[in-house]
Amino acid sequence: MLEKGDLLTLSNNKEYIVMDQVKFENKNYVYLISKDGISGIAICLYENDSLKPVKDEDLLKKLLRKLKEENLYE
Repeated sequence: MLEKGDLLTLSNNKEYIVMDQVKFENKNYVYLISKDGISGIAICLYENDSLKPVKDEDLLKKLLRKLKEENLYE
């Protein structure tokens, strides 16, 4: 299981920090930000101890909305 603050190296050989996680339609997704803070972000499906970047724009919008909603009340 991934935790906030975990450091991961993706297949592009860039390091990312786990910022948050969300469950959507019975799947786990993680929100990542590049370690250097300027290279970018990634939202990945986390399944079977592997990460697969989400590329579907509609799904990305839904996941970002859900992440925002869940964090408003923490």
